[in-house]
Parts: sequence; structure tokens; C-alpha cells
Amino acid sequence: MTLMARLKNVCLIAVLILLCVPWNSAAADDEIKVDSYQIRDLKWQQNSDSWLSEIYGDRVPAYTMYELFSPHRLIIDIANGNFVGSINFPMKVDKGPVTLIKGVVLIDQNPIVARIEFLLADDRPYSVTSSGNDILVQFENDTRSPAASQSKGTERLVKDINIDWSGSMTKVQLLADGPIQKYQSTELAKEKDHPARLIVDLPGIATPGHAIPTNDASPISLVRSENYKDGTRVILDSATDDLFRYSIVVQKDGLLINVEPAADATPLIAEITGLSAAEIAQSTPALSSAAAKTASTAASSQGAEKKPSAAVTKVSKSAAKDRNTDFAFAGYTEQRISVDFYKIDLHNVFRLIGEISGRNIVVDEKVNGSLTLALNDVPWDFVLDVILNLKDLAKEERFNTVVISQKSDSFTWPQRAEETLAIKKEAISVTKRMEVPKEKLEARKFIRQAKNLEDSGNYEGAVTFYEKAFQSWPENGDLAKRITYLSLVKLGLNAKAAHYGQIASNLLPQDADVALQTALSLANMEMVKEAKSYFEFAVSGERPSRQALASYAAFSEQNRSNEMALSLLERFERIYGTSFETMVSKARIYDNMGDAENASKEYQAILLSGYKVPADLEKYIKERLHK
Repeated sequence: MTLMARLKNVCLIAVLILLCVPWNSAAADDEIKVDSYQIRDLKWQQNSDSWLSEIYGDRVPAYTMYELFSPHRLIIDIANGNFVGSINFPMKVDKGPVTLIKGVVLIDQNPIVARIEFLLADDRPYSVTSSGNDILVQFENDTRSPAASQSKGTERLVKDINIDWSGSMTKVQLLADGPIQKYQSTELAKEKDHPARLIVDLPGIATPGHAIPTNDASPISLVRSENYKDGTRVILDSATDDLFRYSIVVQKDGLLINVEPAADATPLIAEITGLSAAEIAQSTPALSSAAAKTASTAASSQGAEKKPSAAVTKVSKSAAKDRNTDFAFAGYTEQRISVDFYKIDLHNVFRLIGEISGRNIVVDEKVNGSLTLALNDVPWDFVLDVILNLKDLAKEERFNTVVISQKSDSFTWPQRAEETLAIKKEAISVTKRMEVPKEKLEARKFIRQAKNLEDSGNYEGAVTFYEKAFQSWPENGDLAKRITYLSLVKLGLNAKAAHYGQIASNLLPQDADVALQTALSLANMEMVKEAKSYFEFAVSGERPSRQALASYAAFSEQNRSNEMALSLLERFERIYGTSFETMVSKARIYDNMGDAENASKEYQAILLSGYKVPADLEKYIKERLHK
């Protein structure tokens, strides 16, 4: 091929490439247009009776909407959405219930989502509907009187809400631009559709809206504020079935709500029983089933302490030591998630759970309504059960499919498939939930009674009920350990402590604390040989406790095993450092052994150590050194 022919071919290839590029680009654009919802424009306008935002698209949209706080905003997520044209985000709005409109495409989601956020200035009613290819967001006009509207510019504002749970009380501070003198508090007992809660209404006060979850140790689960009538409503949801104790104090920069901690026996019960906090709370009998009462009190500038109106007493929520174990015991073993829903449509919630779980979700058309829920780091099947309980719904699960319907309805599965998988279904039902034997349920009741007596200082009564619990649950080593501790430390019952200590040691063979308690009780009874074997185990680890080393050293010294005592004290000092007590013990042991040289060194070290030496001991040491 000649040079000119080769150049001709090269030019022809280049021309073909250049011709193909726009064709491929156009094809790609056509593909995007076919697969995505093209948002061509977004307009905001005021009509005679409402404010309207219209989102213009090119085909029927698939979308979901929900609200979020901090700041208060309405979110619209459009599946396979894409912004085209000359829409400029963010869009500032000078008038009406919206202050700002933002838009973004979330390309990391599947499918891609176009998200539009409306930052809300107040809490007036609105609706989100579709009209052909468009989405209409309509807000009602402000129905307040002209006088109220004019006074809005001068009213106070709850700028922020701070929550401090670092001390013994949870402090909820409503930060404003001055003192909040007028407020009205309302107490609501737990109902089917909401927890026990405290409502504080602030007339003439505005708010941008807040929603702040608290930590697991707080008696409050959620604090939120919203515009209500001509003021602000602050809602504090209780973390337990009962309302917390609280007091309200006016401050120069707002209002302070002090919430007292609830007495919580859950950690000890969980440690002994191995049950989750949810299981413990569910099995605590309610003392009253009276209908919920609403107590409303008008407050003045001086905050008085309030007591909750509900008379029900239950074990409050507590962070379990091992949440994985707790959830697994209750049968919840699926992937852990965190959710924060506010007025979100139920169908969208179930669709989200379906995506997370990989299950097919079928929702009956009779199921409707919205949901407000905030849960952190919990299994998704636990979230699903919470929602079903809140909305009085039922589920049936087979063949990787979950059918959700009203409890009054039933779902008929295909007969042939049911026969094929009947055995598999039964196997799943056995492994999914663990039944609690009747004896253990009885033991849990005794444990609660024992804990109440122990908290009140009635240790003898507490031991009696712990023993009853152990009779019903004889394989529970933690119960035997608790009886050993109370008998030894609180009651001085060495024989009982030794008896239960030996039982606990058999049930908890790796527990050095049990071995130490058993050794001390046997030593107090001068059962030297038996005590020594338990002491040996108590100090057998790489890093025994201070108490184990010091106690075994004292025991050895008392029984004239001076070399053993010195060895234990030296081991103590290698691990935890030299202390005043170990120095005195070593000097005394050297004296008992007749080793005057080493005893004098230890006594001299005591005087130079910087520790505060009792006067009588200092006098003895000085006389001892001058001999």
C-alpha cells in the first residue's frame, strides 16, 4: 500500500470516529431520557388560597416524601430523577412557609435519586400530589389574624435546644433571646400511639423546629420542638413506660427543664439472667391498668418540681452490656440499622426495609398512614416488629416473602408451595425465637424482688429471694455468685458464702472473683487447705486483681507462709506499683522471719516514701531503726 493510500485510510478512520462521537452521545442522551425522570423546571408561587411549588417532569414520577428536623424541612426523593435545563439551586424564597429550596442528585444510590428539600419556616399543613407528569407541593395560607402576623417580628425565638446528660440529671435547655416567663406543661401517660411524654407550650415564642435524640442512659428518648398555634410546642418523649420526674426553671436566656434519672435495676437483672432490657421490661407486671390521664398545669415564672401523673411502675430502659447477645436472645439476629422517620408514609418504610433485608415485601392495600420513629443500631427485624406493634399490623413470612396486613385480615398462601416448604418453615420458627421455661420466668420475678430489697438495704431479705430464684434456676452461676457476695461482704455469713461460692465456682470455672470470695469465706472459717486452693486459682491469671494478691498475701502471712506472702507482695508491686500497705506488710514479714537487714530497709523506705505515716507507726519505726 502506498503512502498516499495509507494516509487516505487514516483520514477515513478519523472521519468515521468524529461522525460516531455525536451519534453515540445522542444515543446516550436518549437512553438517559428514557430511563430517568427529567426535571425541567421548578416554580414557586402564591395563589389566592395557598402557596404552590410545581416540579415539572417529562413522565409520571415515582417518589416518596417525608419530613426531617434540625432544620425542619420537607424532603421529596424522586426515583431515577435528573435535573435538566436552567434550574439554579439553592433557590431562596422571600415569602411564605418556605425559606429555601435545594436540589441534588444522589448518584450513589440504586436507583439514582433526585432529592428536593424545602426548608420550612413554620408547621402549617401541606400536601404533596402528582398531576400528570408533575409533582405539586401545596401549602395552606397563614390563617393567623393580621395582628398576630404583625407581631411575629417581635416575638421571641427558641434558637436552639441543648441537652446535657453528663451529670446525674438530664438538662434540656431551651435557648432563646431572653427569659421565657410564660409556659404551660402537660403530662401524657403512655398510649397505644405514643409514649409517655411531657409537653411544654410556649405562647408567643417561635422556633425553626428541632428533633434531638438522647443517649441510651437518659430517661428521655427524644426532644423536639415545633410551631403550634401562635407559639412553640416542645415535646419530651419518655424512654420508659412511665413519665420521668422533672422541674422547670426560668433562665435569663430561655427555659431549663431538669429531668431526674430513673432508678434502674435492668443492668443487674441483665447480668444475672442474661436477658435483654426489652425482655426484662416486657415481663415486669404493671401495677395499674388505669386509663391514661392528662394533667395540665399552668406555670408561673418560678419552676416547681413536677411528679408524673401515671401510677405505673416498670423497669426503665438501660443500655445492655452486650447488645448483640441481648437481641440474639430475643430472636433478633439480622443486620443492624439506624432509622429516623418523621411522618413518613408506611408503604415507603416497608419498601426501605425490603431493600435492606433482601426480602420481598407485600403490603395489603388496607394498610395506610404515616409513622414517626427514631431507632439507633438495632436489627432490621426488630424495627419491623416495632412498627407492626405500633400500627397494630401482622406479618406472615414464607418463601423469602413478608406479607403485611391488618391483624383482622388473613393471607392465604399457595397450597402446593405451602406443602412443599412446611417442614422448612417449622425449622425456621424453632430457631427464630427461644422459649423461656416457666421456672426461669419464676426466677426472674424473685430476682426483681431481691434487687428491690438489696437497693433498700435489706440484704438478708435480698439473699432469701436470690436463693428462691436459684432454686428455680440452679444452673445460673451469676445468681450463686451474688448470694456469695452478699453473704460474705454484707452479712458476714461465712458458711453460706462458702457453700454458694463453691457452687458458683463449679458453674463459673473461669471466674477469678468467685474463687476469691470463696477463698475469703473459707479462710474466715480457718479452713486453710480448702481456702488455699481457691486463692491459687484467684491469682493464677496474668494480671490478678489487687484484692486477690493482697488477700492471699495476708492469708499466707497469717498461716506462717512468709516466703509465699513476700512473693505475692512483690508480684503486686510489679503489676500495680508499690503502696504504703505493701511496704508495711513486707517490713513486718521480714521482722517475723528474723531478717533484720531487709526489715530495716523497708522501714527506712517507708519514712522516705512520702506517704503519710500514722504517728504511732512512725514512732515505732524510728525506735526500731535506732536499736
